[in-house]
Amino acid sequence: MKNLIGIPIIFGFFILQTQFSGSRSPSLITSFTKPGCKIKGNISINTGRKFYHVPGAEDYQSTVIDPTKGEKWFCTESEAVANGWSKAPK
Repeated sequence: MKNLIGIPIIFGFFILQTQFSGSRSPSLITSFTKPGCKIKGNISINTGRKFYHVPGAEDYQSTVIDPTKGEKWFCTESEAVANGWSKAPK
């Protein structure tokens, strides 16, 4: 049981170390996001369609991006459209 408690602590130290290590490779966190890019590209669970959400849009705050499901961050709307994503209807 004591070993299980230490695992999250070790993982936390690993993340902090990679964030501040000065390495040229992207950190664990930045590999899932694009710093400064605010457009969220998510995939509809019901239809499989790819939608992008811009800041200020109705569903923007509640939209969570899951890269393991193919969802992405974009820096511009034209980048999202060029990659096959459509603007969310709301």
